[in-house]
Amino acid sequence: MADDGEAIQAATVRERPGLLYIVNSLNPGGTERLVIEMGVAFSGEYRVCVICLDEPGAWAAELRRRGVPVYCLWRQSGLDLTMPAKIACLAHAYRVSILHAHQCTPWFYAALSRLFRRSSRLLLEEHGRFYPEADRGLRRLVNRALIIPLSHRFVAVSADVRGRLERYEGLNPARTEIIYNGVEAAAALSGEERLRLRRELGLDPEAFVVGTVGRFDPIKNLPMLVAALARARAGERRIRGLLIGDGPEFGAIQALIARSGLTDAVRLTGFRADARRLVQCLDLFVLASFSEGTSMALLEAMAAGVPAAVTAVGGNPEVVLAGLSGWVVPSENTAVLADVMLAAARDPGLCARYARAGRHRFEEHFTFPRMIDRYRALYRSMGASRAQECA
Repeated sequence: MADDGEAIQAATVRERPGLLYIVNSLNPGGTERLVIEMGVAFSGEYRVCVICLDEPGAWAAELRRRGVPVYCLWRQSGLDLTMPAKIACLAHAYRVSILHAHQCTPWFYAALSRLFRRSSRLLLEEHGRFYPEADRGLRRLVNRALIIPLSHRFVAVSADVRGRLERYEGLNPARTEIIYNGVEAAAALSGEERLRLRRELGLDPEAFVVGTVGRFDPIKNLPMLVAALARARAGERRIRGLLIGDGPEFGAIQALIARSGLTDAVRLTGFRADARRLVQCLDLFVLASFSEGTSMALLEAMAAGVPAAVTAVGGNPEVVLAGLSGWVVPSENTAVLADVMLAAARDPGLCARYARAGRHRFEEHFTFPRMIDRYRALYRSMGASRAQECA
């Protein structure tokens, strides 16, 4: 944990209510970046603090630099029943009004912390689900008997996630609000800047660049993207690949690219802090995931005016409207995805229409200020509910 002086100093500040975000870690990922951006956004209205259950993660230092304290509880493997008391202790030190748990493991421990400190209100926000999911009846039973009664509000980042919370966690969908993720649009690159960046990445001006941004994780099904690239290039040699990110599957994807004969055609950048700029180098953004909540990388591509092709899983079809603002393809259907790549490379007019429609859809539904306004209203309603209970 951070030094005691920081906690004591924070506890003496009384003018703003306390808001405690609870997350597994702050290693690079969509959920983690959202925690950082929400923490900074609300730091003027709340005394924001972040708890990492497992490890601080690579981005903890950034959040601390931006004025938001981060504590780590170093959770042990299995069921660690020291977590609830530790969370309650920090909630007391910060006089926390709202516990905002990101994903289900933090929710479980945050709910149990209310057995020690009942005054905080608890919100679950579920970002995405495991793939494949295991159906555990005992888990639903414990949730319904104990965890849900200790909670106050529930948020899913897509209708698909809301349905999975009902099926696998036992939540009542009528009590679960949908708040889509939102992102800030990056400053648009000039044509000259875009060409320079593409040259630095080894991409010719005439290349049709297909790619993605994100963590190299099995759930992202990057082998499908690589296989589709190989198949599409057989019909159109201008197609090149750009994969931006890092993660546990990086080495395996690098080896697959080599086995597929794509070493000279697909560029792997590794983790890039400027990924939001690099996505503008793409001509087609692809998300081949097995499962998704609301992909931050997808939203950033739409905001940048890059047309998108996504698999018909999770929240993807809620973000990209098939045939209106992009392509939606069956999961694990390499042939269809390759055909989409070819169609996009050969029809710049269609790409331009989808890019405009995607940008418009982003501006209507997925901006960062829109998301923050929804959570601000939710936090205030939770505070009002607590005041009514105490009256």
